[in-house]
Amino acid sequence: MEDSLQQEEQYQNSKVKGCILPWVHLYGCLGGTYHLCCHAEFNAKNPVVLGTHEDRLLNIWNGNPIKKIRNEFLQGETPVECVEACYDMETKGGISNRQQVNKRFEDKSFLQEKTNPDGSVNNYPSYVDIRFGNLCNFKCRICGPYASTSWYKDANYKGGTIDFYTNNENMWEDLKLFLPSIEDIYFAGGEPFVQDGHYKLLNMLIDSGNSHRVSLQYNTNLSYSKFKKFDLKKMWSSFKDVSLWPSIEGWKEQAEYSRKGLNWKKFASNVYHFQDHITTFSSVISIFSIYTMPELILWCKRIKKSYYGNMLQQPSYYNITCLPTESKKMIVAKYKKFIYKNVDLLHEYEIKQMLKWLKYMNSVDNSHLLKQFKEKQERLDKLREESFETVYPEYAEWYKNI
Repeated sequence: MEDSLQQEEQYQNSKVKGCILPWVHLYGCLGGTYHLCCHAEFNAKNPVVLGTHEDRLLNIWNGNPIKKIRNEFLQGETPVECVEACYDMETKGGISNRQQVNKRFEDKSFLQEKTNPDGSVNNYPSYVDIRFGNLCNFKCRICGPYASTSWYKDANYKGGTIDFYTNNENMWEDLKLFLPSIEDIYFAGGEPFVQDGHYKLLNMLIDSGNSHRVSLQYNTNLSYSKFKKFDLKKMWSSFKDVSLWPSIEGWKEQAEYSRKGLNWKKFASNVYHFQDHITTFSSVISIFSIYTMPELILWCKRIKKSYYGNMLQQPSYYNITCLPTESKKMIVAKYKKFIYKNVDLLHEYEIKQMLKWLKYMNSVDNSHLLKQFKEKQERLDKLREESFETVYPEYAEWYKNI
């Protein structure tokens, strides 16, 4: 097992040069700007802005910023924001978004060969991710008012709901041109089940006659089974397929603490309601979730669903590299015992995924950030009448001594 913890498994893909996303992907973030992807937006110090909500999509898709990036990848160079967002993650032993999308969209690699000399392309995006605002009924610890309206009171934020797209007629006009090319749409939030723009796009695809060719993917807190007049299951019947990736971090009480607004029993009930569409549970691997992920994994196995852990990078004081050495040893020991006990139940790729979490956790010591971590928890605990030490007794000793 010790040797296995040191092994670095890489997603190999010889067909894609760099990253496939600039050839297939359109991403409009909550802040009203367009970026290469959500990872480049959040995990880079100076992410390149491809355009803003005031620009036409046609101009963004073949604008100078994205043309430059395409040519950088084709020439074997790496954009700075991609180094920070993905390549550094790979070096530390994690699985990056770049590796995942290259594997997922490997059949699109031929588009790179058809790139024009100036970096422009003749195809339209096939994969769309537009964030229709920050309306959300949860206030997760790793989140904030930028992505959830429910955070406004705790953050003493006075603004209104952020949404640059639902009523953006220029965007919708250009999006109509993209419809015949769209194959995949990813919805995230805020919470997509409560966002008008999400339903507007579904109806647009249905009315256009293109929905039967489109696969939908959702990252949702799964707290709703129905919303307003919309019957999601009925609407989804018009699409090629629908995959739900419910967000859940850790197990029961700890999951409820980190995802304020979550009711475990209601969540489990909605899992049953949408079970035919749920493919993978999506977890952010952070200080809040790493310890009880084994319990969540066993639950996923019992209901015959898969899971995936995305490594949290920001806020940095929630990153698992911040844990003190003794806690890291305790967690490694727990995972070793868990894997040995359930080796016949777990797939090889699941074991490798967990080993990558542990390798990343031990890749660097950022425990100097724990003071900032405690300051954040004490403030929120007072506001929400909660207790980190009570919910996380395994962390109580080092937490008290900070």
